[in-house]
Amino acid sequence: YGALDKPEILYVPNGWSESQYLAQLAEQTLLAQRAGVGGAALSTPTRTEVTREQASFSGKGQVASAGVFGIFFLTLFLSGQAVGTMAEERSNKVIEILAAAIPLESVFFGKLIAMFAVAVLFIAFWATLIVNGAKLLPDGAMRMFAEASPAVGPVAFPLLFIAYFTMAYMLLGAVFLSLGAQTNTQRELQMLSLPITFVQMGMFGLALAATASPGSWIAFAAEAFPFSSPFAMIGRAGNSPLIWPHLVALGWQALWVAITVTIGARLFRRGVLKSGSPPFWKRKRPAIDTTVN
Repeated sequence: YGALDKPEILYVPNGWSESQYLAQLAEQTLLAQRAGVGGAALSTPTRTEVTREQASFSGKGQVASAGVFGIFFLTLFLSGQAVGTMAEERSNKVIEILAAAIPLESVFFGKLIAMFAVAVLFIAFWATLIVNGAKLLPDGAMRMFAEASPAVGPVAFPLLFIAYFTMAYMLLGAVFLSLGAQTNTQRELQMLSLPITFVQMGMFGLALAATASPGSWIAFAAEAFPFSSPFAMIGRAGNSPLIWPHLVALGWQALWVAITVTIGARLFRRGVLKSGSPPFWKRKRPAIDTTVN
């Protein structure tokens, strides 16, 4: 804007070449008006770099989708190892000794915590490599991500990501441990783990649909259902700046973690220790004696 001899040019961090084009456009326009007369520069532009104070709507959506995909990928890759671990330990007598010494719920929850610690160590290793690799990029390389900022802020979003990943891992890990305790062969293990993987993909698709339609009934259903709630709520963190819904969601998910661990421990007792009442689908109906004439 402004006069051609002293134009005011505003440009974004990656728009220096566009500002140069506008400056030359003003210069050539003045030359054309004066029929090419004049040796010195006729236009003296003033360039001002501008940045966004808040992330754009599309930038928030990108962060929300990236958060959903990140939790889905990590839980799919890491929690599935619990099935094979439990299937291998069914033949180990040490777990029976532990179950005789302490409550079985403590054994089950301890295994879940141990596997989560291994997952955290794996994530910390790769996160360190990624952060150090980002330092090797050129100075202006990260400016393209300036618009991709979460609605809750750059500090709260990583904390919520860690909290929701913990809840998602605990929920799915307890389910996988319970399934692993019911298998006897690798064939049964594969038959049980594949449907759970499909369920995970369904929760991922539901969370992405909720992220694309914030405030809709799909978003409410995805946030309320316990197994899709961690995925949907991290998407909400990217789209909405409110914090109190996350406190409610974390309490709701923690309740379902306790319920899942309790149910998983009972299935663990039946599958590994062969104690307790059998599940209803394995109970045999009493025989009925009939007199045949």
